[in-house]
Amino acid sequence: MRHCASVLLLGGLLVMIPMPAQGQSGLQYGLTLGVNRATLESPAALGSRWSFVGGGVVRTPSYGPLALQSELLLSQEGAEVGADDGGAIEYGAGYLELPLLVHLTAPPVQSVSAYGEAGGFGAVKLFERQTPGTGNLNIPIPSDATFFDRFNAGIVLGIGATISIGERKFNLAVRRKWGLVDVTQNVENQPFSDLGAEFPTRGRTRTWSAFLRLGL
Repeated sequence: MRHCASVLLLGGLLVMIPMPAQGQSGLQYGLTLGVNRATLESPAALGSRWSFVGGGVVRTPSYGPLALQSELLLSQEGAEVGADDGGAIEYGAGYLELPLLVHLTAPPVQSVSAYGEAGGFGAVKLFERQTPGTGNLNIPIPSDATFFDRFNAGIVLGIGATISIGERKFNLAVRRKWGLVDVTQNVENQPFSDLGAEFPTRGRTRTWSAFLRLGL
């Protein structure tokens, strides 16, 4: 699956680069800003964490209501792990993510045009951050700890709508991502083991996202 993530990343970069071709004027560009509610699917009971997601979108009309869409996003993943005596630790990682999607637009109904999206994503880790979560544990956070694997990959499903109000258009979307790769690393000396807030030994990302898109 790590090779799959690398292939998706390379493919996404190629799609994001405009190539001289017939119908080039049909390319659509935009920005997307939103929030993630991320957690990990794991044998351990984990909570979720809220974080930022945003980046650029390129959409290429294909046939009728179908279009191909590639994105370049900074997406923050992770989970919240509860401590034995209350409080929690939020384990987070920021990934450079490249979703490759098929975009299907439904016929408009009055001022609303709904759409659906489906495809896959590949991602490479840029940074990690651990912070006190619920309960505001007053403990030192190690700066050199590494819990997340370098690569991630998975599938994406989403729905959204473009709403026209006067001359303005608002593009809103909701998305669900299922990571197919175990993104956890084997950490022998867990820094929060004395609190009972150890990072799980297995886990795949599970993320809800809500977006506002600009320019599409």
